[in-house]
Amino acid sequence: MAVAGIIIVALLVWLTVNADAQEAAREAELARLVVSSRLDFMLRNQSDYATWDDSVANLVLSIDPDWASDNIGPYLFRTQGYEHSFVIDGHDRTMYASDRGVAARVNPFALMGPTLTRALAELRQKPVGEDHRRSGLFRVGDQLAAFSIAAIVPDPGKVRLPPGPASYLLLVDILTPQQLASLGTERRLPTLHFTGDDVTTPNVPGSVVLRSADGRPLGHLRWAVQHPGTALRDRCLLPLGMLLLAMVLIGSRVLRRCRLAVEQTDAAMRQSAADAQEARFALEDLRRVRADATMADAAAREQLEVIVRDVRHENSELNRRLAATRDAALIDAKEQLEAKLSPLLDAMQGQARTLTAASELVRDQGRGLEQLVEVATKAATETERCLGELTPRAAAFADAGREIEAEARTALIEVQRASDDGEEVQTSIAALSSTLDEIGSIVGGIDQVSRQTNLLALNASIEAARCGTAGAGFAVVAGEVKALADHTADLTRQVTDQLHNLLRRTADTSGAARTVASALARTERAAEVITAVVRQQVQGASSIRQSIDAVADESRGTTTAVANARAAIAAGLHAADRMDEVAMDLTTALSSLNDDIALFLRQSRAA
Repeated sequence: MAVAGIIIVALLVWLTVNADAQEAAREAELARLVVSSRLDFMLRNQSDYATWDDSVANLVLSIDPDWASDNIGPYLFRTQGYEHSFVIDGHDRTMYASDRGVAARVNPFALMGPTLTRALAELRQKPVGEDHRRSGLFRVGDQLAAFSIAAIVPDPGKVRLPPGPASYLLLVDILTPQQLASLGTERRLPTLHFTGDDVTTPNVPGSVVLRSADGRPLGHLRWAVQHPGTALRDRCLLPLGMLLLAMVLIGSRVLRRCRLAVEQTDAAMRQSAADAQEARFALEDLRRVRADATMADAAAREQLEVIVRDVRHENSELNRRLAATRDAALIDAKEQLEAKLSPLLDAMQGQARTLTAASELVRDQGRGLEQLVEVATKAATETERCLGELTPRAAAFADAGREIEAEARTALIEVQRASDDGEEVQTSIAALSSTLDEIGSIVGGIDQVSRQTNLLALNASIEAARCGTAGAGFAVVAGEVKALADHTADLTRQVTDQLHNLLRRTADTSGAARTVASALARTERAAEVITAVVRQQVQGASSIRQSIDAVADESRGTTTAVANARAAIAAGLHAADRMDEVAMDLTTALSSLNDDIALFLRQSRAA
């Protein structure tokens, strides 16, 4: 533990010393950066003042002191802090000089000495008319100063330089203690200052040697050194010593516990050897159990394969039975439907044709009766007009009356026959309604079969789910059977709707038939009245000589009867038109039913 403590202390000392050295190197780099950044800034300023058409026009082609004071000398002192600004022509003559905020007669060569001479010599070796610059450090008494010098050239080139050597703009910035302290604060270098003491001593922490452009030492740039490693070492030594003491105490206790742990480990190793022997025995038992499990797994796999084969066989058998049941049910339903519907449709079509023929017959009879009524009307009119002339024409009128009576009897027979046909139509419509009820029962049976098929498909899906992956194909078949059952149920609902529509139309037809029968009854009564009237007219004609007044009364009765007959004939014609409409509706309904049944059978076969 003592060795470990010594190592820790030595490591701490090394780390803190290294931290102090790194901090000193960083601070020295920052100090150099303070000076170099100021020089770079002054060089960049030359781009704004030396490289300018106005500078060429006012400082080279001619000297304008006012312009120079407004743009470089006092102006740069106020804005940038440059104590001196100089314009030097091609013959090293000072054309303009400023001292702080005023123009003054200052000799730059006396101010800077050999430093300016060497800088001008280097610049005059460069081509005239090009932008060339220099910067560096020099001393003004005990103070550090920075300068930048650049050739005055036109930009953007609207004026031209005169022939001969170039003129230069020189800017001087004396770095006062206050300015250096401010720059040091910005770089976290407290108390940064310049000293012109002996520069032969090597660099020490907290100082760097500053040199001029030609390499001559100028002095030291000094600052208060930060010692983070030393501060850390001072803070950590006492806690570290206490920590080492605690570690020694804890180490002795841990050492005793380690000895005890070694003894316990030996005992545990002996116990582990015994446990390992038992584990080997258990491993042998496990191997035997694994072999038995492998055999049992193989047997279970074979049994599962047998079960899967049985399930697949049952699945195929059930599919075959479902297909057979479906085909048989559809064939049976088709045969029953065709057996029931074919005679019914034929009968209904025949009844429609009979109803149409009856309506035509009624219409013909109505037209005949109308002709008879016209004849009777004319006869009555003629009778009233020619009462005075009835005596010589009595025989002819009697013959005409007998003919009218014969025609009336014939019309009466035809009306009775049409009435009988109407009763047959009503009977046929009743039979049609009964047959439609039977068809509804058949459709209900088909719907019941589809429901049972749907239930069977549901049971098959449940069994397929129990079989797992082995029943996947069976589940697909069950889904198809369920879809077929749903489709069959939809078709049966459509047929049921058509049957209901047909029943409603049959009820309408029955009502129309009853209306026709009533009209025919009224027509029959009118025909009987006409026959009786004609018979009376015949009798009156034979006795016309005896009673002209009686003949007049009979003539008026004939006129009334003719009017009644005309109304009855009009009702009969209207009933005939209604029978035509009913027959047409019945024919349309039968055609629609026939198409629906054919579509149902085709879809059933396709499914």
